Amino acid sequence: MIDTLILPLFKNGFLSPEANMFFALMMGIAFGFVLERTGFTRAQHIADAFYFRNLAVPKIMGSTVVVASTWMIIFSWFGWIDLNLLFTPATYIWPYVVGGLLFGAGMVIAGYCPGTAVAGLGTGKSDALVFLLGVVAGMFLYFILYPFIANFASSTNLGVLKLHDLFGGNAYTSYILTVALETGIILFMMLLQKIIFGKGNK
Repeated sequence: MIDTLILPLFKNGFLSPEANMFFALMMGIAFGFVLERTGFTRAQHIADAFYFRNLAVPKIMGSTVVVASTWMIIFSWFGWIDLNLLFTPATYIWPYVVGGLLFGAGMVIAGYCPGTAVAGLGTGKSDALVFLLGVVAGMFLYFILYPFIANFASSTNLGVLKLHDLFGGNAYTSYILTVALETGIILFMMLLQKIIFGKGNK
């Protein structure tokens, strides 16, 4: 049976829309549970990462990316997943740079991102509620301002761009580069933490 089940199952017609929504709900619940257990729903844990006081969150994020990428590349190698059917958004250089800076500033100030805030709200955290109200307000403001920034928001569109498009090779090249980048980022952050605070930090 596994030879005929090619991921992603929904796009290949193996799951109905109803079944797809059911599994999405179950995965969302599991994801929220993991976020809570790993401390991602605590604003202090996330904010500490930006001040290099505790790198547990970026370490977990980095290891998650590596593990997920490893399973995807293994599944692709066995022919169990079609990587070409996985959604990849287009790359807009300057809008992504500005958006990333705004997003990062929001995470430093609030200690949340939209996903962790929703999970935090589910555990009754009032600061998560305040953050989500701010997200809604920001979305509304963006909607109001969009006619004035539409040209910028759609500028420097490079289309669907992947790492191996930049450096040559194929999906396996992207995997190797992803692992190298994630490892390098974590090691660099650990080095900065050691320089700033010395030994004894996680």
